[in-house]
Amino acid sequence: MSLYPNLEKPITFRGMTVKNRVFLPPMKTNYIKADHSMSEDIIQYYEDMAKGGIGLITTEAAEVDGEHLYDATILGIYDDSQIPGFKKLADALHKYGTKLSVQLIQGGPFANSQINGGRMPLSCTPIAHVWNPLETPIEMTKDDIARYVQKYVDAALRAQKAGCDAIEIHAAHGHALLGSFLSSVVNHRTDEYGGTIMGRSKFLVEVCKAVRGAVREDFPISVRLSVDDCEEGGTTAEDNIFVIRQLESVGVDYVHFSNGTLYDVGTLLPPTGKPRALNAPYSDIIRKAVKMPFGVVGRIKEPWVADLMIEQGRMDFVYIGRAHISDPEWTRKSLDGRFDEVRPCIGCLHCLATSALGITMQCTMNPGIADYTLKKIESAENEKTIAVIGGGPAGLEAAATAAKRGHRVVLFEKASKLGGQFILANLPPVKQELSCGLKWMIDEVERAGVEVRLNTEATVETVQELNPDEIIVATGAKPVMPDWIMNSGHKNIISAWDVLAGKAPAGMNAVIIGGGSVGCEVAEFISPKHDYRGLADRRITILEMLPNLDMGDATANRDYLMARIQSKPIDVHCGAKVTAITGDSVSYEQNGETNVIADVDTVIVAMGSKSVNELSAELEKLGKPVHVIGDAASIGKIVNATEAGRRVALGI
Repeated sequence: MSLYPNLEKPITFRGMTVKNRVFLPPMKTNYIKADHSMSEDIIQYYEDMAKGGIGLITTEAAEVDGEHLYDATILGIYDDSQIPGFKKLADALHKYGTKLSVQLIQGGPFANSQINGGRMPLSCTPIAHVWNPLETPIEMTKDDIARYVQKYVDAALRAQKAGCDAIEIHAAHGHALLGSFLSSVVNHRTDEYGGTIMGRSKFLVEVCKAVRGAVREDFPISVRLSVDDCEEGGTTAEDNIFVIRQLESVGVDYVHFSNGTLYDVGTLLPPTGKPRALNAPYSDIIRKAVKMPFGVVGRIKEPWVADLMIEQGRMDFVYIGRAHISDPEWTRKSLDGRFDEVRPCIGCLHCLATSALGITMQCTMNPGIADYTLKKIESAENEKTIAVIGGGPAGLEAAATAAKRGHRVVLFEKASKLGGQFILANLPPVKQELSCGLKWMIDEVERAGVEVRLNTEATVETVQELNPDEIIVATGAKPVMPDWIMNSGHKNIISAWDVLAGKAPAGMNAVIIGGGSVGCEVAEFISPKHDYRGLADRRITILEMLPNLDMGDATANRDYLMARIQSKPIDVHCGAKVTAITGDSVSYEQNGETNVIADVDTVIVAMGSKSVNELSAELEKLGKPVHVIGDAASIGKIVNATEAGRRVALGI
C-alpha cells in the first residue's frame, strides 16, 4: 500500500495526463546559453528531476520579447531558432513520462535598457520599479498591449511546436509585465486596463483568451498568480477569485499559486524558519469559491505534508521547488518510502541568491547542481585508504563521497560529535532547519561505511599508524580573538561561538564587536523574547565598522533577521570602530566622535574566523598526498565546504 496515495494519483488537464501530483515550479538557474537558448546543462538539470520521478516540470521563465529582455541570463522563447532547444528538452523528459510546461514571461518594468540596446522597459504605469529604480518605464498604449498579446501567442505556439505539453503564463508577485498590470500597487492606469481588478486583469485575460484560441484544443494553459500580495494596498485573495473566474471562462485549465510580491521577497521565497505549506491558508479562501484545479508552492518539502494538503482538498497538486534542487530524486525516494535518504533543503536561499546575481545557481547541500563534473560519484580505479581529519561539512562530504567510490575512509574528529561549525549554524533562532542538513550528512557518512573515530584528535602518530594512501585535512577554523582585545583588561571577553554553544553565558550589558551574520544572530540569540523576569533589562549593543549589518547575505534570511533585531532591545551602531576597552567599558568612534558604553559586563567578539591547518605541514612529512579543504584552506560558507569536500574526494 502506498504511503502517499494522494501524491501518486494521476491528474488530467485536457489531453495531458500527469503521472503524479508533484510539480516543479519555475526557478531561475542561469544555465542558458549567451543567445538565451537552451543549453545542455539546463537539459541535464531538468532530466535529472525527470529521472527522479517528478510528474510535471515547469521551465524557468522564458522571455517572449527579444527587444525588452528581462535580464542577461533569461531563457528565450521569442524566436523560432529557440524551438529546437525546447524540443530537445521535451524529448529528454518524455523518456521518463514527465510532462513539460513552459513558463512565459515579459519583463515589464524589470527589464533594463543597458542590456536592451537603450530601449526603455515597458509597463502599465511610468513608475520606476524598486528593483530597477533608475529607469522610469514607458507606459504602454493600447496598441502596445495588442502587440504583446500576440507575442504571448507566438511564444505559446513555439512551445507547442517544440513538443512541450503545456504553458504557464506568469502573472504573480506584482512582477514582470502581466503581474505589474494585475498589481494595485503598480497599476495606476485610468483606462480600461486599470482601476479595479476588473480592469487590471483585462490584459491577462486577453492574453489567455488569445492563446487558447491559437493552440490546440488538447494543449493545457495555466497561469501563475499570487493568492495575496501580503502588503498594504495590494491585490487580495478575493480579487483573485474574480481573476480565476475570468480565466476559467476563457479556457485556462489550472492555476499555480505562489504568494506575495517582489517588494517583500521573503513572502514568495520563504527562508528557513517559515512554516511548512505557508501559503495553504491563503489558498483555502480560493478553494471555497472556484472550481478550477490549482496547485500551491511554498515550503512544501516533506511528502506527508504534500499528501495531506491534497487529502484535505486544500490543493489538487503540489509545487515542490528547492527540495528538488537539493535532491533531484525527491519524488522517487519519497514515494518509495525512502524519505530519510532525501538530501534536505535547509532553506538557506543560496540557490536563489546566486541565480539572482547572474551566476550559475549553487546549492549548499548539493554541490553537483552547479558543476556537473561533481555530480557523478563513480567507483575509483584504485581503492585506497584515506584519512579525513575533521568532521565539519567539508570533512563529512569528503568522507562520504570517497567511501561511496569504494575507498576505505577513516574520519578523525576530536569532539564528541560530528558537525563542526554546522552545529553552531543551526543554534540561532529560526535556524533549527539547518540541523536536518547536518543530520543527513552524518547519516550519509554512516550509510557509506565510513569508520568514524570521535573524541580522537588526529596527530602525526595516529595518522601514521593508519598508514593511509592519502590524507584530507578539514580541520576548519577558529574565531578571531585579537590580542589587543584579549589583553585589554576586561574581565569577561568571550567568542560568539562560545555563546552559541552554551559554553559562556552573556551578562546583562553585552557589547558585540562585529555585525556580520554571526554577530547579528548572537544578538538575537541572547535577546529576550518577552518582558520576562527582568531579562528585558538586558542591554545588547552591536558595533559594526561597515555601513550596514550582515552585508554578506543577499537573501531574504537577512531581511527577516534585520526586522527581528529592530523589534528587540538591541542597540545597533554601524560605521563604528572600537577604539578602547577597559575593565568595564567599551569606547568606539562614530562620525568623528568618541562614545563610551559604560558598565559593560560582557564583550562578545564576532570578528570572523581564521583557518586551523597547522597539522597539514607536519603530515606532509609522511610523504603522502595531503589535501587541505574547507575553512582549513580558506574561510568560506557551508556551500564552499561541501563543494570542496566533493571535489577532493572525486579526485582521489
